Amino acid sequence: MHTFLSSAEMRINMTFEEILDIPPFSLSSEEKAKMLTARLLHLTRHHRDNCPEYARILESISFVPDTITHYKELPFLPVRLFKELSLKSVSDENIVKTMTSSGTSGQAVSKIYLDKATSSNQQKAMVKIVNSFTGSDRMPLILLDCPSVVKNRAMFSARGAGILGFSIFGAKKIYALDDEMKLDVEALTEFLDKFRGQKILLFGFTFMVWQHFYKELVRLKKEGISFDLSNGILIHGGGWKKLANEAVSQEAFHQSLKDVCGITHIHDYYGMVEQTGCIYMQCECGHLHASHFSDVIIRRPQDFQEASIGEKGIIQVVSTIPQSYPGHSLLTEDEGILLGEDDCPCGRKGKYFKVLGRLKNAEIRGCSDTYGAAFQSAAPGFVRQAADNTPKTINDNETVLQDRITYFVGDSSTIRRMNELPPLATFDDTVIGFLDALSKKLMGIKEAKFYPDVVTLGFRLRKASVLNWKERFEPKDGNIHVGRGVAFHIAPSNVPVNYAYSLLVGLLTGNANIVRIPSKEFPQVSVINHAINEVLTEYETIRPYLCLIRYDKDNEINNILSAMADTRIIWGGDATIANLRKSPIGPRAGEITFADRYSLAVIDSDFYINDENKSKIAQNFYNDTFLSDQNACTSPRIVIWTGTHMEEAKAEFWDRLHELVLANYSFQGIQSVNKLVSSYLMAAALQGTKIEEMPDRYIVRVKLSEVSSKIMDLKDNSGYFFEYDCKDILELRELCNDTHCQTIGYIGSPESLLPLLQSGIKGVDRVVPVGSTMDFDFIWDGYNLTERLTRTIQII
Repeated sequence: MHTFLSSAEMRINMTFEEILDIPPFSLSSEEKAKMLTARLLHLTRHHRDNCPEYARILESISFVPDTITHYKELPFLPVRLFKELSLKSVSDENIVKTMTSSGTSGQAVSKIYLDKATSSNQQKAMVKIVNSFTGSDRMPLILLDCPSVVKNRAMFSARGAGILGFSIFGAKKIYALDDEMKLDVEALTEFLDKFRGQKILLFGFTFMVWQHFYKELVRLKKEGISFDLSNGILIHGGGWKKLANEAVSQEAFHQSLKDVCGITHIHDYYGMVEQTGCIYMQCECGHLHASHFSDVIIRRPQDFQEASIGEKGIIQVVSTIPQSYPGHSLLTEDEGILLGEDDCPCGRKGKYFKVLGRLKNAEIRGCSDTYGAAFQSAAPGFVRQAADNTPKTINDNETVLQDRITYFVGDSSTIRRMNELPPLATFDDTVIGFLDALSKKLMGIKEAKFYPDVVTLGFRLRKASVLNWKERFEPKDGNIHVGRGVAFHIAPSNVPVNYAYSLLVGLLTGNANIVRIPSKEFPQVSVINHAINEVLTEYETIRPYLCLIRYDKDNEINNILSAMADTRIIWGGDATIANLRKSPIGPRAGEITFADRYSLAVIDSDFYINDENKSKIAQNFYNDTFLSDQNACTSPRIVIWTGTHMEEAKAEFWDRLHELVLANYSFQGIQSVNKLVSSYLMAAALQGTKIEEMPDRYIVRVKLSEVSSKIMDLKDNSGYFFEYDCKDILELRELCNDTHCQTIGYIGSPESLLPLLQSGIKGVDRVVPVGSTMDFDFIWDGYNLTERLTRTIQII
C-alpha cells in the first residue's frame, strides 16, 4: 500500500511507483511540469543509451540533454516512425508483448515492444485514469465487439489491446457481437436481466458502436424489442472520421444512444497504441483531459513552436510510462486545440483539449476509423477487381465504361469508336491549330494565372513552340509517319499538369488518346479540362481523338483499355507499372514506361558567390522544385555543393529560397510531419547524418556524410533536400550509376560534369541549367517520343 505524497513532500525526481500514488488529475501545472521534466529527461537519456536508432536521431539534431530546462524542449518522434523502424530499448529476451496499431488494408502498422515493467505500468496507469471517472468498483462489462479480435496475446492489434485493457474493469463480461459483427440479442438480454438494477460498463470503438450496436437497437426497437441501459456507462474511442463522413456529430451520437436505450453517461477517449495506458478521457463538460501520467502540447505545423490556447495545431503527446521503447515524446498526425489548463468546470486539474481530426491528407489511423474504412470497402460493389485478365471487347464492357468511369472530356461512345479512327500524320496542321487555340484559351483564363504550371503549359502549346518541336522532331526521311492508333495514357496521380503534356505528345504524333487524369482533385486539372472542352467546340474533328477520364484502382477497366490500345504510356512509378503490366496489351502494341526516377542539382559555390543575379537563381530553383512539390521526377532531391565557398554560398542560397517559399508556397501541416519522418529515418539509417537548422519547416535540409543511390529510398518532397559537400565530381558516380537517376540541373559550367558523364554511368538522361529541369521535350527519360508513338510506312 502506497501513501499519497502531498505537494510539499513531493520530490521532483520521482519513481513511477510514486507517480502512481498521486490522484491522476490533482497536480497543478507547476507541480506537474517539474515532475514531467525530470521523468521525461530521464527516459530520454535511458532510450538514447539503449536504442541505437534513437541515439542516431538525437545526434542528427545535436541534442544536448544538459541544456533542457522544461519537458516541452525535449525532442519528439513522429508516431509514424514506429511503422518504419523497430525501436526498442530492451533486449529481445525481455520483450513479453508486441502490440500493433490499427491499419487499413495495405497500410504498415506500428510495432510497440513491451517489457514486463512497461506493460504493467500501462495497465496501472489506465486503471487510475478510468477509475477516476467510473469509480473503483468493478462492474458488469459489455464489450461492443466480437471475441475473435483477441487472439495472440503476445502480439495483438490496438483494437485487441483496447478490449483486453478495458476487460480488467469488468467483474463479469460479455461480447455483445458475434464474429460476424452481429448483435447477439439473446445473450445481451440474458446479461441485462442478470444484472438488472446494477451499474453496467460498456466499451467499444466509436464506429462499431454506431454501426453494429446503435443501428441494430434502432431496428429492434421498431420490432418492439428494446433494452434499458440507463444505468450504463459507455466508454468509446478510436476516432470520429468515419462517423463525421456520415454527418454524425458527438452531440448526435450521444442523443441517439440516449433515445434508443436510455444511456446518458458517455465518455469518449483519445489514445494510441504508441502510448497505451495514457488515455485522455472526456469529462462531463465534453473536454478531453491529460492526467499527470501524460500531457499534450499543441504545435504549430510551420515551425513546431508551441501554439497558444485556442490555436489549432498538431498534437504532441508525452508519457511517463514507456521504458522499453522510445515512445515517451511523440508527434501525432492529429490536429487539435488546447482549451485551457487547471480551470475546467469539471474540477479536474491539468490541460483539457479537443481533437479536430486527422491532418489533411494524413493516413487513416484509429481502431474506429480504420475499421470503418475496411467496413465500407467491403460493401458490395465497392471493390472492382476483374476475376481474370482476359481481354474483353469494348462492346462487351459497355456497362463498365459507363458506370465506373468519370468522363471529363468525351464519353464512353468516344472510347468505343476510337479503334475505327484513321491515324493522323505527325504534327498535323489541324492538331497544331487546336493546341494554339488551347494555348490562347489558357493564357486568357483569369484563374490560370494563379497556377504557374498551367501558364507554362499554355506557353508550350503556342504555335511557335509546337513548330519548333516539328522542326526538330518531324522525320525527314521521305517515308510516311502516322500515329500508331489508340494511345492509353496513365498519368501520375501527384503531378497536376503531366497528363496534359502526355496528351499533347499523343495528339502531335497522330494518335487517338484515352488519358487517365490524376486521381487527386487538383484545381489545375479543372482549369485545363474546362479550356479543352471550350476549344473543342471549334475543333469538332479533333473531338473523337481525345477522352479524359478518371476511375478508382480497377483492374477490369485497365484490362479493357489496355486491350484496345496500340500503345500504352505509363507515368507513375515502379508500382504503377507493375500493376498495369498485369493487364495485357496486343501483340503489336507498344509500351512506354516512366519509372521512378530522381534528379539532383550541382551548384558550383564559387560561381554562385560571384553571380550578380542570385534572385533569379533562387526563382529558377523554386520553379524546379516547389511548383510540383518535388513530385516531378525532374525535381532535384539532392543538392551537391562544389567549389571553395560552400558555407557562404549555402547561407545565401537557402535564405533567398526561403524568402520565395514563404511568399508563394501553399503549406500543409502533414508536410511538416512527412519531412520529420524522412529526416529521422535517414538519421537512424546513416551514421553522421545532420539535420541543418532552418527557421521553420518550409525547407528541411539533411546533410549527408556520403552519397549513393540507396539514399533515394528515403527521399521526400515539399521542400525536403539532401545536401552533400563534394570535393571530386567522381564521388557522385555511384549516385548517378543507377538507371533511376534522370536529370542533373547545374549552376555553373556543365563542363565540370564531364568526368562524371564520361565515366560510363548507366544513369543521367539530361543535363540542363537549374530553372530548366521541368522543361518538357519530345526526348524524355531517354525516349524519343516521336519515334515510339508513330508508325513508319516505308517508301523505297
